[in-house]
Amino acid sequence: MITVAKDGSGDYACIQAAIDALPETGGEILVRSGVYREKVVVHRDGVRLTGEDRERTVITWNGCAKDRYADGTEKGTFLSSTLMTTGRDIAVENLTVRNDAGDGRIVGQAVAVYAAGDRGIWRNCSLTAHQDTLFCGPLRMPNVTEDIGLRDGCAERMPRVEDGHLTFSRQYFEDCCIRGDVDFIFGSYRCWFEHCILFMNERGGWYTAANTHEAQPYGFVFHRCRLTGACGAGEAFLGRPWRKYARTVFLECEMDEHVAPEGFSDWDAERVVTDRCGEWHTTGARADQGTRHPSQKRLMDAEAANITVFRVLGGSDGWKPDGGVAAG
Repeated sequence: MITVAKDGSGDYACIQAAIDALPETGGEILVRSGVYREKVVVHRDGVRLTGEDRERTVITWNGCAKDRYADGTEKGTFLSSTLMTTGRDIAVENLTVRNDAGDGRIVGQAVAVYAAGDRGIWRNCSLTAHQDTLFCGPLRMPNVTEDIGLRDGCAERMPRVEDGHLTFSRQYFEDCCIRGDVDFIFGSYRCWFEHCILFMNERGGWYTAANTHEAQPYGFVFHRCRLTGACGAGEAFLGRPWRKYARTVFLECEMDEHVAPEGFSDWDAERVVTDRCGEWHTTGARADQGTRHPSQKRLMDAEAANITVFRVLGGSDGWKPDGGVAAG
């Protein structure tokens, strides 16, 4: 195991140096408590990155969409991330990843985590930003790989990640707190969120913006999560479809008064809510699904029973994230 410590007591004082030192087969890195101001790319397979304390082990950066190349053009959303993972079988645990660029109305999108690899596991993490906190989707080509240089992993690649191509990559989140405002969990991957807190900032907006491919049966699944925030009552929508076939469901989630009574909302005249967006057994102040968008799905028990970790994430390789969820 490699140890990272800001005070020089470990093997390395910065996280990226420790990742670059790993063999191609990966390895384990323990990050001691401290605030690490750096942009990090995990470009190996089989890496386990563990913080000493979730609240006191912090990776932070201030990249944003309005950052500019030397020629003055803006870099855009997909170069703004604080932490990017591009390999397979990467586990990130017990730390905070933050993008502190600020309010999206001023700086544009500013991503905390860009999860571009496959079979990623995130446990007991705090992911914090404003607009576009967490992106789960392929590498945007060519500009993302130009930016990360030789630190190049195995992630899927697309000229436009907005196209939401048919993907088989997967990410699993458990006991995480994800905080942001506009479309702050977005992308095309198949993702399972177990017992997570989704926290909407004061600005309000949409918890999710999936761009699931039409042929993909699963997109984002939130199971036993809690939806809350600091915005006004009713100013936090469950999501809007970045692509018109967006697939997002909330199962046994608790939703307080910050959640909009309408649930999901249309993006525009083309990207509208369909029955691929839905809920089952919601609790809390917004438990009444009678106020929801008319096209939103009210899942029946039998339909919800078919949405399991294994069906969503198993894939052709039968992947089962180890942990507190029984796959079946």
